[in-house]
Amino acid sequence: MTIYIYCQNIILVRKMNYQKFVDNKKNSFLVTLVHDLKTPTYAQLNTLSMLNRGVFGKLNSEQREMISLTQESCRYMSNLIGTIMETYNCDCGEINLQKSNFDIAKLVSVVCEEADILSKENNQRIVFHNECQNPMIYADMLQMRRVVFNLLSNAVTYGFKGTVIDVVLKSYDNNIEFYVKNMSKQIPENELATVFDKYKKTKFSLSKKVGTGLGLYLVRQITELHCGRVYANSYTDGSCIFGFVVPVYVADKKRYRFLAKSAS
Repeated sequence: MTIYIYCQNIILVRKMNYQKFVDNKKNSFLVTLVHDLKTPTYAQLNTLSMLNRGVFGKLNSEQREMISLTQESCRYMSNLIGTIMETYNCDCGEINLQKSNFDIAKLVSVVCEEADILSKENNQRIVFHNECQNPMIYADMLQMRRVVFNLLSNAVTYGFKGTVIDVVLKSYDNNIEFYVKNMSKQIPENELATVFDKYKKTKFSLSKKVGTGLGLYLVRQITELHCGRVYANSYTDGSCIFGFVVPVYVADKKRYRFLAKSAS
């Protein structure tokens, strides 16, 4: 019996070491990929700036508006690349939050405008419902933008063509709630329970052959760093909801416990 337990322990240790090796390889690949994205992103920003200045010819108001939206997306990507390279520890993948006070309703509105370009390809329509009485929040603006964009782009990617995507922002007690609702194939309950796990994909996402399985994982990771929670629901009528709830102000976890106790 002792020999059996010893052998089982060896097998377990080997599995853990192999998983650690695989994770390190994936992290190394992602860090390299992010680094290699710097040059083309900067080149895109420079080209768009030249276009906006009329270097290659005069633009009409609609063309300038489209270029401005694209510039904003590229600036976001550029800031994101810089933040990842500065704040991510390559070994453990920890994120250092840079918190400030900002209007999350304005942030969501900007992301909806950017995602609207993606939704046009699927003939979808994004509708933002701002039900937030007080949209001010103390959080990392860039990281929260990642969360909102990942959830919205996920809804666009897997939503049915020609449908409406509802984006809802609410405030209650000391919390901000955000969720995206689309119409798509129903996600089985067993897959829904693990959809925010690292490198996890549903059967539907595998059939689409897009994504790395990191988008929703980062949504959960960033939300939990803000002392919040994520959730996902999928119904038989095809409606699918992905969202998060975060406190409006958290300096640290002790402060979060105090707010939670006050709210109850």
